[in-house]
Amino acid sequence: MSTTHDAVVAVEAVAAMAWQSAVAEIVGPTEMADFLGAQPAPWQGTLDRLLQHYGRQAGLGVGWRIGRAFARQALPLVAEEAGFRSPDFRFLPWPRKMPEGLARLGALASRWFAVEVEIEVMPDKVLWRAALCPFGSAQSVCTPWMGFLQEALYGLSGGHKFAIHPAAASRCVFQVPRRPLY
Repeated sequence: MSTTHDAVVAVEAVAAMAWQSAVAEIVGPTEMADFLGAQPAPWQGTLDRLLQHYGRQAGLGVGWRIGRAFARQALPLVAEEAGFRSPDFRFLPWPRKMPEGLARLGALASRWFAVEVEIEVMPDKVLWRAALCPFGSAQSVCTPWMGFLQEALYGLSGGHKFAIHPAAASRCVFQVPRRPLY
């Protein structure tokens, strides 16, 4: 096999392993099988199953928590490859580091979930535009994306919290403010 093929397989394996660990962390190892999709994409349909099992509000909240747990599980495994640990990235001033970090996260998410992710930089915020919610639900905001972004930014910013909000009338476009809550 080629090195490129091995790298793609490794990236997919990291995403699948981290997603399974995140679901187990939030719903418990005995119930995790109820919420996982088939390999190689165990995230497919997870949000729909959460909504059905827990109801709309609680299911969305659990989806958000799984997104955060996924970021905690996956990002340390790929931080070196994605360049998050390089001095060129780490020592960027925050106004440049944030959009650069989101662009790198978008590239990772595109590879992991086979979904196009675009980043639009604006003066007061950055928009995260995902083509669709790879986790399911056609009727609800994609809360796993929200949790993923919030936890990833927490790590990239050195411990600051950000209020991630869905853009008006969109399930998979999120506004990321340039300034943290604290």
